[in-house]
Amino acid sequence: MGKGRWIIGLIVLSLCLAQPLQAGRKYQAVPYNPKYDEQLFHFGFLLGVNTMNFTMKTDNLGLPGDSLFGINHKMNPGFSVGVVTNLRLARYLDLRFIPTFSLGQRDLIYTYKRPSDPEMVQEKKIIESIFVELPLDFKWKAKRLVNSRPYVLAGVKYTADLASLTKRQREVAEEEYEMKLNKHDVGFNVGVGWEFYLPFNNKIALELKMYFGMLDLLIREDNIYTDRIERLTSKMFQFNITFE
Repeated sequence: MGKGRWIIGLIVLSLCLAQPLQAGRKYQAVPYNPKYDEQLFHFGFLLGVNTMNFTMKTDNLGLPGDSLFGINHKMNPGFSVGVVTNLRLARYLDLRFIPTFSLGQRDLIYTYKRPSDPEMVQEKKIIESIFVELPLDFKWKAKRLVNSRPYVLAGVKYTADLASLTKRQREVAEEEYEMKLNKHDVGFNVGVGWEFYLPFNNKIALELKMYFGMLDLLIREDNIYTDRIERLTSKMFQFNITFE
């Protein structure tokens, strides 16, 4: 429910920001920068916040005699910055390439029982990520409403995690074990946004994007933390502001 309220809130915010512009249509006889979208190329930058998370499939947990009763994942806030390159393909269709640098963190929380301890134990493994993202998106735009318009996005994205631990490290105690994920991932983006034209030959947009990775990222090392996870893929929610 928390994630749903967050997404609904961002959409309501975008619509609220759009209302004053639409209410003033009768006073705005001439749109700002009427030929802005006729440019073959234009550029800009992106600032955003993100929440990184996982989609996870586990083996049967909590069966009789099993010491591991549950694995949960938790998302945490992060931030993103990027450079916008926009190519006009048609009147209502653009191709966008936005190299982005994103920082974030994801947690895996294990609930299990040690043989020497009758009580349940919870242990959190923190996975920090530094992503270099290379998305290629198609942007479908609605007809311009004086000085604003909605749009939708869809595309593919390659990511490289610069903080990935892919090499086997020296043997350490279980509680010091660090989760290792593959460095490379490929997935797809979907998103919605609303852009607003400004008087100084530029525009600003509010954008909500979701990324869903397709590759199993987990490196399994024959221990309680990795062997009961059948598949672990990445997902990310981003709220961006673009300046173009």
